Amino acid sequence: MSRQIDVIVPVYGGREALQRCLDSVLACPQQTDYRLVIIDDASPDPAMGDYLKSVAARHQQVLLLENPRNLGFVGTVNRGMSLSRDNDVVLLNSDTEVANDWLDRLVAAAYADDRIGTVTPFSNNATICSFPRFCQSSDLPQHWPLAELDHVFAEVNAGEQVDIPTGVGFCQYIRRDCLEQTGLFDEQRFGRGYGEENDFCRRAAALGWRNVLCCDTFVFHEGGVSFSHEQEARIARAQEILRELHPDYHLLVEQHVHEDPALAYRVRVLLEMLRRSPRKKVLHLTHHLGGGTKKHIRELSEWLSAQMDSLVIRPVEGLGIELAFGCDDEAPKLFFDLPAMYPQLVRLLGSLGLQRIHFHHTLGLETCLWGLPDDLGLPFDVTLHDYYFINAHPSQTDARGRYTPDLQTQSSAYPLTVSLEEWQENQKRLLYGAERVIAPSAWTVNEYQRYFPDASYHVAWHPDSEQHMPWPPSINPVAGERRPLRVLVLGALSPEKGADVLESVAVEARRRELPLEFHLLGYAYRPLDVAVVEHGAYAEADLMQHLERIQPDLVWFTALWPETYSYTLSEILLTGLPLVAPDLGAFPERLQGRPLSWIRSWESSTADWLDWFMQAAGSLPEREPGPFPWEAQPWPESGSGFYRQDYLPDPAAAEMEMPAPVANSWLDELLRESRRAQAGQGNRGFREQLLIHLLSLRQGRVGRLVSRLVPVSVQRKLKRKLSRKPLHELRRE
Repeated sequence: MSRQIDVIVPVYGGREALQRCLDSVLACPQQTDYRLVIIDDASPDPAMGDYLKSVAARHQQVLLLENPRNLGFVGTVNRGMSLSRDNDVVLLNSDTEVANDWLDRLVAAAYADDRIGTVTPFSNNATICSFPRFCQSSDLPQHWPLAELDHVFAEVNAGEQVDIPTGVGFCQYIRRDCLEQTGLFDEQRFGRGYGEENDFCRRAAALGWRNVLCCDTFVFHEGGVSFSHEQEARIARAQEILRELHPDYHLLVEQHVHEDPALAYRVRVLLEMLRRSPRKKVLHLTHHLGGGTKKHIRELSEWLSAQMDSLVIRPVEGLGIELAFGCDDEAPKLFFDLPAMYPQLVRLLGSLGLQRIHFHHTLGLETCLWGLPDDLGLPFDVTLHDYYFINAHPSQTDARGRYTPDLQTQSSAYPLTVSLEEWQENQKRLLYGAERVIAPSAWTVNEYQRYFPDASYHVAWHPDSEQHMPWPPSINPVAGERRPLRVLVLGALSPEKGADVLESVAVEARRRELPLEFHLLGYAYRPLDVAVVEHGAYAEADLMQHLERIQPDLVWFTALWPETYSYTLSEILLTGLPLVAPDLGAFPERLQGRPLSWIRSWESSTADWLDWFMQAAGSLPEREPGPFPWEAQPWPESGSGFYRQDYLPDPAAAEMEMPAPVANSWLDELLRESRRAQAGQGNRGFREQLLIHLLSLRQGRVGRLVSRLVPVSVQRKLKRKLSRKPLHELRRE
């Protein structure tokens, strides 16, 4: 192009972000002739003027303008766009950063078709133009400098555009002929900002101009972390104005979000980022029920983020799977209908250079996935998060929710559809084929060795133990307060978790008028007697705040099943509070050597527990009230360091040769098939949402009252049906 481009940067505040923005623009040479138009909109920062003047003095292509009074964003932008009758413009927010030949690629996109009027690049914070999370803001992908990430976009999506209903104003290229025909931004209606670029794009579209996403360019956008009440009101008002001026605007946006035509271009970049990453790539397979297993995968991925990239496979309704590019809930995902799409899954995974597969759970997974290690030629691990591999019963408890080693008396929410012998023979394919069967406690290994003696077991506490060792020192109960001993139980209490035990002990303590208080921070599977003070569900991040309010003297773990690890125990270890736990599962080994920690028989009667609590009330050392945690004597460091030292392959080992990437045409067809298959999941998705809604209701007071009328066995059957069975099976029943 022979014409000049005006890159317009309106300035008000945020001098540090502005400096990064201007430095990035001026550091990237372009073939396109441009001038950088900086407009100071009467900034209240006294140092802003001098800084901008110094930039203009050092760079010939910089034109600095100063508004005599604050015009607002729209007025300032309109002033910049009116400087020339010929120049195209790029509106660039002051909190953006650009890289490489970004402007040349925007120009190429703008003139790829005579009717393209506006061009918006990809960004981390740009609603329908966001990457990697569609319509969500995020930081730059970890370990990826902006220039390297933008280079990937330029390479894998070269010359590609996607039509969008509106451009996004953080970085928007506007052709002069489109601007001349459409007119400037509507300052009267949108003078203070928000909605003006959407209105412009819809006016341009009405005149036959296209608004496109430039798929081969990425621009960083810091964006606002939060909005003031005034800004929120302005955004709401802008949406109302857009609805009045363009009645079809929101429908068009919703349709675009539903169709997501840029998905293929985001996936191309994600796959190439994985291929180019120098970190080890591990595929984790798990169930869809969340809990400690989900937390462990996230924790492990974060703990080793400098050395490992994680992909996660989890079932969707037990009939298909989602392949997630990351371990958090909002990570980009692809759906595969299994077993029909298994060959495509293998081919895609085979192009990424994976080093290891890690099975965390197989509940709800199609058995064809067990063939991934052989089909990909990779070693694999299995982690024993519960006892599901033994007989499909995660907790090994009977109908009362109490641990029993007798498999014939156990009552599972997931009953076997084959004989026990056949089930265990099937599990050996995984457990005996695994390079390592990782258990978070020695108890877990002892249980499994009774049925699978020849697996390659390795005991390793979860990474939080490695991260926090030594745990904070133990603390003492509050001194000088004449009140009952305050005992706290945490978590979501099922029968297996000891809800009935807690209630029985609390009720009897009240009947005897003993100086004991029992508190539940969490909720039970049914409403408990008022002798238990219930505080409701809590978020892990808010635990300390709740403890400050409740001021417990002692934490009681009421489990009646052998927990393999217990993240709730980890939370309490971080507080330093005294605690008592059952002689079952991981508790004894994790508490060995810790002061002010007691192990009691899990089969203790109500009377036994009351006697012990009364003794504890008179024997616990005292402390002065204060914030958590309190200082006291330290205790020895423990934990094996397995995940930090031994989990990943030796970095000095020979690297695998990177396989060829999949062809774009093949990937496009895969995405179309994935969309068709996922569209067929609608009815099953309704069932899943119903289950989530019911579980959410049960946490409330009314829901717990209703659930008290429904036998636990019935609740379990309903949960199993909603979470696992295909819809056609439910209809037959």
